[in-house]
Amino acid sequence: MVREEAFATFQGCVAEVLDIDPTQVKPEARWAEDLEADSLAVVEITLALNDAFSIRLPDMDPSKLATVGQAFDIVAELVGV
Repeated sequence: MVREEAFATFQGCVAEVLDIDPTQVKPEARWAEDLEADSLAVVEITLALNDAFSIRLPDMDPSKLATVGQAFDIVAELVGV
């Protein structure tokens, strides 16, 4: 899996949980301000990503992950892309 494919999967998971168009899930998008993701949505997204990538994301402080890109970087590192 290359980074672009991984981001497309990531994008799809986030869009499905938030019930938004995948094109809104951009690296620079902010979780709360741009995507209106609350803490429950973040938990649901984490579970969806764990399933989609067969990984186990560590517990993180959502306030330290302001953007989609920051969260994707963690997933990409775990997946190795």
